Amino acid sequence: MLSKLETLNITARFKLFPYVVCGSNKVLYQLSHFKKRRTCPFKKLTYNQKRKAYRINSQWVSKTKLYSLMQLKNEIIEIF
Repeated sequence: MLSKLETLNITARFKLFPYVVCGSNKVLYQLSHFKKRRTCPFKKLTYNQKRKAYRINSQWVSKTKLYSLMQLKNEIIEIF
């Protein structure tokens, strides 16, 4: 079975979270990576309105914290 190939325009990365990127549509994504012996798949991160934060690696990270860690980039990656 062939998987669908998609491209994602990355506009920002974050200092303490190397696998979290911001797409051109201003949505946060977590790239696939290995955490200890487990593989974390590519996924879209959801924003929790009540906590005003995103859930990244089993911890809550506020939106203002992510803004302070943001590094602007201009990259294109392919997702399988």
